[in-house]
Amino acid sequence: MTDTLISQLLDFGALGIFAGFLIWQHLGMQKRLDTLVESFQTQLRDIQDREDAQEERLRDRYDAVIAKYDSERTQLQSDIVSKLDTALVKLDEGLKELDRKRSE
Repeated sequence: MTDTLISQLLDFGALGIFAGFLIWQHLGMQKRLDTLVESFQTQLRDIQDREDAQEERLRDRYDAVIAKYDSERTQLQSDIVSKLDTALVKLDEGLKELDRKRSE
């Protein structure tokens, strides 16, 4: 097929040779563009992978901070409940002592 194509282009003289050159140049540029596009897509995938990894690290750090604050809040609530229980016990004891003194 290529032999017949070349002979047909040569039959047209200089214009045929120029057309053959344009075809050859087009095919070469198409291969080059395909390579460039593939390289660009690979770079984009690498960038996306790095961004995904960075986002995952950020989420892990955020989750750790939230877990820390949740733990501190839970501990604070527990401490407040404990202190309130102690205060209520002392208040009950004080009221009982007051009632006992009144009844004497």
